[in-house]
Amino acid sequence: MLRAIIFSLKIIFSGILLPFRIWKFSKKKLISKSENNSVLSLLDEDYIITSWFDWMIDAIIFLLYPIGSFVVVIVMVGAIVTKGFPFFFLILALIPLYFIPLILSFARELGGSFMLLHLNVKKIRKTIEEPKV
Repeated sequence: MLRAIIFSLKIIFSGILLPFRIWKFSKKKLISKSENNSVLSLLDEDYIITSWFDWMIDAIIFLLYPIGSFVVVIVMVGAIVTKGFPFFFLILALIPLYFIPLILSFARELGGSFMLLHLNVKKIRKTIEEPKV
């Protein structure tokens, strides 16, 4: 029982690092294809919008952390210099930086699920409509 509780807590707290792992996955995926100069060669011919959407989400996630972190640091420096913003509001600026990769990654996975569903429906329809010999 204790092992199950500890394992459950590990699963729950591993979600804290999940956005960073998503960012690392997007970075690895983009770096592996960055030698290819043509964006069009990355797109699937049958599902061009879906493959473009997948690559676009990876690009946004990859750019989100460096740009978002830079903006948060600039705001923090500005707050310290001007003695304006309370520190609480600066912490609130980190919340979107945490959740946006999760939301975008979920949207990508949902799109992939719909594409797989579409492929399966096409396969089932083809099987049903085939004349039986």
